Amino acid sequence: MTVREVGQLAGHRVFNADRFLDKFVGRESLIRQYVGSWNGQANIADVATLDVPRFKQYLVGGNGSGKDELLEGLYRAYDLCTERGHEDLLAACRDFDYDPDPNGELPVECLSLKVRTENEEAFNLAYDRNALWQAERFSIYRGPSPRDIRDLPEAAERFQSSLEDTFREAKKSDRVLVRQYREGAYANFVVYHERRTRAELVFDQTPERHHVSPLILRPAQQDFISYNVETGQVEIETRFSTEEMVLRDRFAECCLGDGTFFQDPATADLLDLSRIADDDFDMPVDEGHSASLVEVQFSLPQRHNPSFLIRSRDAMETLMVNHLRPRLRGATIRRVVFKICFPDDRRGKRVELAGTNRIKFKRATHAEDVFRYLRWWGILRERNATPLRAGTARPDEASDLAIQGIGAFS
Repeated sequence: MTVREVGQLAGHRVFNADRFLDKFVGRESLIRQYVGSWNGQANIADVATLDVPRFKQYLVGGNGSGKDELLEGLYRAYDLCTERGHEDLLAACRDFDYDPDPNGELPVECLSLKVRTENEEAFNLAYDRNALWQAERFSIYRGPSPRDIRDLPEAAERFQSSLEDTFREAKKSDRVLVRQYREGAYANFVVYHERRTRAELVFDQTPERHHVSPLILRPAQQDFISYNVETGQVEIETRFSTEEMVLRDRFAECCLGDGTFFQDPATADLLDLSRIADDDFDMPVDEGHSASLVEVQFSLPQRHNPSFLIRSRDAMETLMVNHLRPRLRGATIRRVVFKICFPDDRRGKRVELAGTNRIKFKRATHAEDVFRYLRWWGILRERNATPLRAGTARPDEASDLAIQGIGAFS
């Protein structure tokens, strides 16, 4: 018998259910424990002797009021069956002082389902962190002053209720789910827009072929919000720019008590791309790291509004050689791309900046370093901070507040 998913929402990996369930051969107690947690709603006889082949047969022809929810849980467990998901599971379990695999012998499929069964809070934390890790394009905003969120779970409930009313009609979302967790100075939120969709499974058998198409809730879209309670800065990622303002202002209203918190024009311009036109602009980095400007797009205040795009392994040198560097001082710099290389990433990380608050880069690694350098170079404006001029000492670690950006590049 083979099982494969032939229909899935965009952005989800194909659920190879055969490969997933076959990992439990010899570890059937984990499946029995998971099925048993549904308190009889799954309607499976003799759970104490349930094995992998019979569980697959149940998924083909079984019934019970909890079957779709049971399958939904399997899907969520499978979502974390990646190298990154494994790391997030282990980290979340450590946070809860919970060790589901003392000998370190469980494959990630078994570990994920075991955590889902035994410690749902730890599983949800791992799931949310894994989702937030995918953030790549974001917009940043800053309020007039730092403000704490008094009761994070209660604030998240208000936020969820507000978004449900908004997106039920606008996005036809069957459910809007807001998950939250703290990480240092950051209050992180993941907004799941979920829909009930048919996740078709095909079971190839001899002599018959069975199709199973349960209706289960799956994330159709995920938005991310990360708010720093020490700086009053929020980073937002969402798929559509029209929704960015809704998320920003509803978050401010529900979590900070002021829907206009991020609307002050005086704090709107967080990126200063004109900094690269200064004569003393430099890009100092730590030993073993390197940085270069590889793209710059600018327009000149001339008749016909000419626009130029410079691409080069070293755009600063290219501008100098072609006598264009002085022109930048009177230009409107619309977009720049830096390439920052690290010892474990020689290919380099592309960091794209545009406008006054839009940033794009893969933040899976070295996000803190990227934001630290942008602040050092004077491109990312910070309260009471000055750019690191060429030849001056770098700030010490105590005064160097690294920013971990998450949010939206629309």
